[in-house]
Amino acid sequence: MRNNVRKVNLFYCLVLLVSLSVPAGASEREDLGYFTLQDAQGNVITMTGRELDPGDHYIAADNRLYEVEKTLGDVVYVNYLETIELPQISKELLATQVTKAKSQGVVGIYHTHNAESYVPTSGTESKDDGQGDVLEVGKALASGLEKAGITVYWSGNSHLPHDGQAYLRSRRTATELLKKGPDTLIDVHRDATPPEVYATEIEGVPATKVRIVVGRQNQNRSANLEYAKRIKAVSDEVYPGIIEGIFDARGNYNQDLGPKMILLEFGAHTNPLEQAEQAAEFFAKVLPAAAGLTSNERAGAEKQIGGAAGRSLLWLLAIVVIGGLGFLVIDQGKIGSLTGFFRREAGLGRKDQDDADGEQ
Repeated sequence: MRNNVRKVNLFYCLVLLVSLSVPAGASEREDLGYFTLQDAQGNVITMTGRELDPGDHYIAADNRLYEVEKTLGDVVYVNYLETIELPQISKELLATQVTKAKSQGVVGIYHTHNAESYVPTSGTESKDDGQGDVLEVGKALASGLEKAGITVYWSGNSHLPHDGQAYLRSRRTATELLKKGPDTLIDVHRDATPPEVYATEIEGVPATKVRIVVGRQNQNRSANLEYAKRIKAVSDEVYPGIIEGIFDARGNYNQDLGPKMILLEFGAHTNPLEQAEQAAEFFAKVLPAAAGLTSNERAGAEKQIGGAAGRSLLWLLAIVVIGGLGFLVIDQGKIGSLTGFFRREAGLGRKDQDDADGEQ
């Protein structure tokens, strides 16, 4: 009987592990409306088409960190927490890295929402055949990286329809790309906001800004958040203003599959495709240094992101242990069974007493 109980407990622990890695993304509005993030003083922080939950975080362009308190209608109320410090990046080193250094490494690019498009260019926000404009943005990013010497594996796989299961379908694509051994894996999207949220100029060239999205419901959250901060730090030095901000929000976005997995939003459906493509070309020049794909930046990137990955592993182990203990209590119905379990597994105590603990 006791062996059966142990098997059941092990099964529940495995179920917990699987549930931790269920692919999911935050819901997005289907009416092409948007949410306005507003602080306690009534200042507009940003706008987004994705739904946010209490506890979600947003790092604004000025590095001010906000936490979501609640959503009422189209307004997301946020509280200012602190101004964060990004990783220190050498300007002199970056100047060499971006313009002259030979990069090496592998990057994977795919599109969970492959139908996303840009209204000013195509007259629609989404293409029924799945050949959305966002695919062209991914290709522009791939082309720019290849010019820098990076090996790129780009996937135009369709994951239609654009629903709650899209990330489950794109997980297969992400898994296939991971077999290529990429140093980083990027899911390219576009947002849904008024055009002015993302419209900008980079070195006098019209382009869109880029938003980074990190899922906070997976064991790689710390590593991927550090990666996002590093991307912003490098971008701020090379092309100030190109990063709109960083969402650390509810969802998984398949980022449980590994560190240095990121979701990028190039503009919104209200911006022209050409400007999103231009942003991708600029972004391709900063990604190698941010991801540690250049010789001088590899050690720094691995130290920063790798350290966070180690903390993520400890977090996962802790969750598994706590979850396993919780299921033991639920399964046996008594706290006493938990102590009995430890005593039996450690070889302490009497068998009859342990059984009594579980039967009370």
